[in-house]
Amino acid sequence: MATEPHVVLWGVPKKPDDPSPSGFCQKLENFLRYSKISYELRDTYPFRAPKGKVPYADITHGGKTVTIPDSHFIIQYLVENDLIKDPDELAGLTAAQRGESRAFEAYIEEVLYPAVVYDRWYIEENYAVTEEEIFKGISWPMPAAPGVVHKAEDYRSVVLRRNGATFARRRCIVCKRKRSTHSRSSMPSTSTFHGGERPSHIDLTVHAFLANMLSTAGNPYIVGLIMRALRSRRLSVR
Repeated sequence: MATEPHVVLWGVPKKPDDPSPSGFCQKLENFLRYSKISYELRDTYPFRAPKGKVPYADITHGGKTVTIPDSHFIIQYLVENDLIKDPDELAGLTAAQRGESRAFEAYIEEVLYPAVVYDRWYIEENYAVTEEEIFKGISWPMPAAPGVVHKAEDYRSVVLRRNGATFARRRCIVCKRKRSTHSRSSMPSTSTFHGGERPSHIDLTVHAFLANMLSTAGNPYIVGLIMRALRSRRLSVR
């Protein structure tokens, strides 16, 4: 007998009912919740993940279980296999709206979010907060695959390296951050959501990263910008 599709979302640990410390983990959970597919959360860290990154997912359907890394490819797999509906189709987006949506999604994920990660993990006063929020109660060394992570500083080095937030790129990242944080509020729209009255792909994505950024005290610069942008503030409340 066929069983209901089920997703195990592997992501960094978080408190119950709080947004994930990872923007990409929160993005995937947003899509799963909106789509009403059966899912559960399980804790892991990037150095324990199959491809060294989170989230990844074990998706059970049609009598098989497949493991897929990367929020983008997980969502794509779910849509292509008719396990969830495409939010853009449900929202009735035009081809032009889909193109604008994809461009802004790339801007958030490839420009803005790496700058936020830089703020959290490279700037010392912010890192002190981030370390307390994420690693409180953890015993070191921590088993990893392969080997072990001996202390929070080791994990910090991995995060910075994988997000490209090196000292050599510091000035470039800060400049990108200042430009990118103003782009969403300047996008002309008279609708609550990007395509009208139903949330589309970009709405779920923006909400996820706003929730991620506003749930920590480790990135005060971006929180200040968000709270000064009226349109972003309304979206974060929704």
